[in-house]
Amino acid sequence: MKIRMLQKFQKLIVRGLDVLAGRAAGLLRTPGKPKSPLADRLLSDALRLAEIPSPTAKEEQRASFVLERLKALGLSPLVDEQGNILVRVHSADLENLPPLLLFTNLGSDRWHPLNSLSRLDAERARGAGLADSLGTAALISVAEGVSCGRMEINREIILLFAAGSFDTGNGSFFLPVTGEDVNRPAAAIGVRGLTLGTLVNNRRGVYRIKIGFSLETASLGKDDDGPGNAGKPPAGSGPVVDTLLDTAHKLAGITWDIGGTTKLYIRHIEAETAFGHIPREGLLEIEIESSDGARLEMAMNTVKATVENAVSGPGLKKEAIITSFIPVGDVSVNDKLMRTVTGIMKDLRVKIQEEDGADIAAHLSAQGIPALSLGIALGREGMTRDTIEIDSIERGRVLLETLINRLIKEET
Repeated sequence: MKIRMLQKFQKLIVRGLDVLAGRAAGLLRTPGKPKSPLADRLLSDALRLAEIPSPTAKEEQRASFVLERLKALGLSPLVDEQGNILVRVHSADLENLPPLLLFTNLGSDRWHPLNSLSRLDAERARGAGLADSLGTAALISVAEGVSCGRMEINREIILLFAAGSFDTGNGSFFLPVTGEDVNRPAAAIGVRGLTLGTLVNNRRGVYRIKIGFSLETASLGKDDDGPGNAGKPPAGSGPVVDTLLDTAHKLAGITWDIGGTTKLYIRHIEAETAFGHIPREGLLEIEIESSDGARLEMAMNTVKATVENAVSGPGLKKEAIITSFIPVGDVSVNDKLMRTVTGIMKDLRVKIQEEDGADIAAHLSAQGIPALSLGIALGREGMTRDTIEIDSIERGRVLLETLINRLIKEET
């Protein structure tokens, strides 16, 4: 009897070791695999998207990937002239309620032919522009959840994949949903990669302005960098550099208001040419930020006037181009939405960090539509590679789906 019991005990030990070995081998075979198959799918889409070249004119290659995935779910997406993708997701039991809008950006200005080839280990995923692709992958996951019946909705969900960069635009990609009453959403959620738990309370508006100076070849004199003076050292730095630095100095020295609600930042300054030659082109990129809409407009007009009145010699061309605009959001419109989001985050034990800043969703809140943006992962954006904590993707996915389920069942 004792021998039989001993044999059974030995078999149990061997079987247990086999199971543990199998699990360990599985972990080694699938490094970085999230605990949830749904998060696994989301990450897989993000990795594939991150490797597709961007930015391009209309993000055709990335759009092709998204369209293929949406059509495979039985959906009928529309593509407008700018390359933006709009798709309606609904179930059979729809009530006569305003739709819910989810939006994200298709492209990335940090794609790299080598660094965007992502790398995985047991805890992290790395790749240039990987954080930018998570938003698109998350919206595809939502479409898949409704189409397969995982998510039950009683109102239409509109998914908007914007082809133009949020950093260089004026919110025109929202026109399809704000231009007609039938599409006007009850609420809108922007989905981005980073950072899970961070909420931008869009109290600030932003103008991004590119200021250019260029010297026409015909205006070059005999003492300048003309064809007959090749190799001769130039006298001074030249009119382009002088005007560029003078303009930057004047703008940086302006006190915009006593309360400090309006600020100007110099983000980029450049005047590059070959050694020993006078620069013919210069570039100054600035950002104006304010929590007061009227002061923001005044500051923008002041910048344009400063550039126009800049001292310049003959043949020096100058221009100021607005590359991006985000209005000051209406915070009061977002009160109930913010309470809903923070309540869900607390339930899911997501650490909350509220920030005052500019958010592309302000284009909607300024029109009376509750709107904000959410990150769905933890990590950081790097100069050469983004680093994403893989386990955080599942928490971000659950947060997004829980929020959708809450919003479609209540009046926002």
